[in-house]
Amino acid sequence: MKDRPGKTIKTGFGDKPARPSIDRLRCTSCGLCARVCKSFTILAVNGSPEIFPDNGLGCIGCGQCMLVCPRSAITVSGRGLEPELAFRLPKKSGRASFGALYNLLVSRRSVREFRDRPIEKALIEKILSAASTAPMGLPPSDVGVIAVMSKERVWELAGDICVVFKKWLIFDNPVIKALAVFFMKKTDAEMMEGFIIPAVRAITEARSENTDLLFYHAPCVLLFHQSPYADPVDGSIACTYAMTAAEAIGLGSCMIGTVSFAINREKRLKKKWGIPEENSVSLAMILGYPAFRYSRGIHRSFASVQYL
Repeated sequence: MKDRPGKTIKTGFGDKPARPSIDRLRCTSCGLCARVCKSFTILAVNGSPEIFPDNGLGCIGCGQCMLVCPRSAITVSGRGLEPELAFRLPKKSGRASFGALYNLLVSRRSVREFRDRPIEKALIEKILSAASTAPMGLPPSDVGVIAVMSKERVWELAGDICVVFKKWLIFDNPVIKALAVFFMKKTDAEMMEGFIIPAVRAITEARSENTDLLFYHAPCVLLFHQSPYADPVDGSIACTYAMTAAEAIGLGSCMIGTVSFAINREKRLKKKWGIPEENSVSLAMILGYPAFRYSRGIHRSFASVQYL
């Protein structure tokens, strides 16, 4: 970066830039690398690409230049990226058509009833491999995943969160509700009274009867968390990719959003469950073999669409 030589945009991995390199014997000066470099580290000078480490944003390590080069004349190292991580894209014949992708997406349902069967670690690894391809704000990914791998540990996690939920029941009080209008937005107060409090009460009461209405006795929970340097939606996008991947291999899943509010306010829970203190949980995803299959779907749409 011009104002910070030898640096680039800071992420959870620091602000040291990656290092692009051009093999002049392979380079044909086609100019593609300069066109795709939006950090402006590579510029075309007299028709030939040149590297300017401190120009623009500095090399963020996106790898676009390395991947677009038809002669493999560019390599990029640093910020978690190495040339060995590049691979040739699948042929078009091996990619999903729009129809196949659409059928997969409309077939997915949120699943909350599971068979009493553990999920093999190899399947979780396959799902996370697919989810790791999700787009992110800046590379390298600042998203982390905690995989809770057994019904017993999932039940334990649900218990820890229920302890936090019980604290929230203080809002189930006429005086607190009356005061809420002064320190909460109207929509937040309505959400608290109409959804959060009833849901928390139902979850904690069910827990006393050995019923899990938070994770629904799922055999696995994935917690997606991210550093404060990440784009706030990065973890949610990765979770969405994971849900789609789970559907593709025959597993059922469901996002659980209230978990993040509980964990993010409790340092002890972060420490116990391996989440860095500075990170925030964006979503939890329950996962398991579905107890039954749906035979029909529902046509859904956005609240509004405008073409401007």
